[in-house]
Amino acid sequence: MPEGPEIRRAADAIARVLEDRVVERVSFTQAPLRHQGKRFTGQRVVEIETRGKALLTHFDHGWSIYSHNQLYGIWQVAKRDKLPDTGRSLRLRLSTSSHEALLYSASDLSVWRTRDLGEHPFLSRRGPALLNEVVAWRTIA
Repeated sequence: MPEGPEIRRAADAIARVLEDRVVERVSFTQAPLRHQGKRFTGQRVVEIETRGKALLTHFDHGWSIYSHNQLYGIWQVAKRDKLPDTGRSLRLRLSTSSHEALLYSASDLSVWRTRDLGEHPFLSRRGPALLNEVVAWRTIA
């Protein structure tokens, strides 16, 4: 089961290939989300954020993708069009001109206006993200 530090490491790897870059292709594979790819294609990723075990991909147009790996999900980063050899089910593909961030086997994936993320059932119950670099010790205290 992925825990907070593992998600933070995945977020750091994803940030290296997505942050401040335009996403040229976005593919959701689950039927309820398939139509959402168009909303994100051509947009710039402004931040990859973790809140506990949730990973948030924020875009410059005010929308975000929420993902929670649950027990089986895993993020992988690869060169563009060089999919890893895995038996897992691809759930989300975010492609730049050179790299891709690929989410496999996760069951909790949704699209939110960034300003409304505080209403998400999981996120609304979270305290400060201890692994977030901008959290001050006074906030934790």
